[in-house]
Amino acid sequence: MITYQEERERVVSHLIAGPLGQRLALVADKLERTAPAERGELLRVLDSPRITFTLAEAPLPGTLDGSLGQLQTRLADVLGARRQARVVADPASGRDGQPPATRISFTLGDGQVVIAAHSYPNNPALLPSRHLSLLTGYFLAIAVLALLALGWAVRPLHRLARAADALGRDLSGQPLPETGPREVRQAARAFNTMQRRLASYLNDRLRILAAVSHDLKTPITRLKLRSEMLADTAQRDKFLRDLEDMETMISATLDFLRGESRQENGVPLDIDALLSTLSDDLQALGGAVEVRGRATRPLVARPQALKRCLANLLDNAVRYGGGACVTVEDSAAHLILHIDDHGPGIAEAELETLFEPFRRGETSRNRATGGTGLGLAIARNLARAHGGDVTLSNRKEGGLRATLTLPR
Repeated sequence: MITYQEERERVVSHLIAGPLGQRLALVADKLERTAPAERGELLRVLDSPRITFTLAEAPLPGTLDGSLGQLQTRLADVLGARRQARVVADPASGRDGQPPATRISFTLGDGQVVIAAHSYPNNPALLPSRHLSLLTGYFLAIAVLALLALGWAVRPLHRLARAADALGRDLSGQPLPETGPREVRQAARAFNTMQRRLASYLNDRLRILAAVSHDLKTPITRLKLRSEMLADTAQRDKFLRDLEDMETMISATLDFLRGESRQENGVPLDIDALLSTLSDDLQALGGAVEVRGRATRPLVARPQALKRCLANLLDNAVRYGGGACVTVEDSAAHLILHIDDHGPGIAEAELETLFEPFRRGETSRNRATGGTGLGLAIARNLARAHGGDVTLSNRKEGGLRATLTLPR
């Protein structure tokens, strides 16, 4: 406030110095052409509500700095150095928010000193408080308008970001409205075109995979029937085992390519009940499964897809790690399931490669144990289709940890 008032007084002093100096110069010229005895009467005629004149014996001390010092310098330039302009503030003025009045002295050619008491216009519009409130209002109005304009400009970007995030989980979502500025309409139109093309590609792939599945399973079924007719029991068993392996691999491959998670709608799912069902199934087959912790509330998910994801992770832990221990960590933002096994673990450099299709670990994870190398790849695809992920890490105490993270 003080800084603003000082700046305001400096500007006002600069603006009035010219007209005020010219008036004082005219008064000085008249007084110098008037007899000393008549000067008092002339000054009473020249008085005005804003400036009054008196005769004095000595000049004022003057001002060396500040806005008054600047005013004194400007008046000295207008009046001339010989008239010795001096400016001081009137200590009796400056009340009720008004700027202080000034007293100006100048010397005539014969040595007579004249003092002019000058006051600023009594205009409320010039008060610092009035200006400060107006400027504050202007700044607030500009800030509000800027925030509204910024929100209007970035709202389509937020909508586009949400649609892009949902696109990976559901290609059948509603298209973006193609409204707004030209650039926003172009971006929305391009996004909608991409979504339609991806959905069309996925539907074509599903139709092709359905045909491939039928074409492959039909000859396998015929081969099974013909193998049953073989007289050599040993050869018949070998044929049947090979055909079962082929059928398992084809089914797993088609499941991986089909992306089953896109076929279901999300529903509230009881994670504790799902884990209990899966652990009971594995224990019935001789597997050791332990569940620690509980989910605080149901999770919106695709039931069959999430069941397949968890089943693959648990089956890997039981089959290759000697058992599974599931730890449930639930929070407001995420549901995290840690699935630990008791196996030897995996080399750090190979952890990420195990998610590649048809990629298996060391010899303990070979096809003789029933593995196809697609379990982890399918689990990760299903988790990411839910907006989550699956990662692998080695535990310090030994064994492998698969972490399934799902957003709430």
